[in-house]
Amino acid sequence: MGVHLHFSSVEAVTPEVEQAIRAEAEQPAGPQPWVLCEPPHFDTTDEDGRLHGGSKLNLHPWADEWGSAANVQAERNDFQELLRRLTGWSARYGVSWELEVEGTVLGRIENGVCDPGVEGALESFADVGEYLAEEFPHEHPGPEEEPPRGPGLRIWREPEE
Repeated sequence: MGVHLHFSSVEAVTPEVEQAIRAEAEQPAGPQPWVLCEPPHFDTTDEDGRLHGGSKLNLHPWADEWGSAANVQAERNDFQELLRRLTGWSARYGVSWELEVEGTVLGRIENGVCDPGVEGALESFADVGEYLAEEFPHEHPGPEEEPPRGPGLRIWREPEE
């Protein structure tokens, strides 16, 4: 169960900056387990030269992934590593990022500095993931099994019609 975090450069980036950021994004983050979110990925650059990317935020990690990540000395949670990467690219390449989840803008990263609201929102997602992983562990379905179905936990309001 998860939602998607989207980030976009506020202004166009040069092809050289785009290439450098994409190359760095493909590099492994050392021991970072990437359980509460996926590593950042980038989509195609749009017509006006803005760079777009994202990360799936995993709000209910599998029990085996959560257990194996507990023994890894890395960032407290994957969101901190994700923000470290985005703020680093912002500082090194002069890219300002706007971040949003499911159409709701969380804030910006500019000049290598992250809005406190963005950090707070991602910490909240980390808290939800940690709580669900510890209080309601669930196992990967086997190859022959269907994933469990039924009512899900709603934590994000649907868009108004």
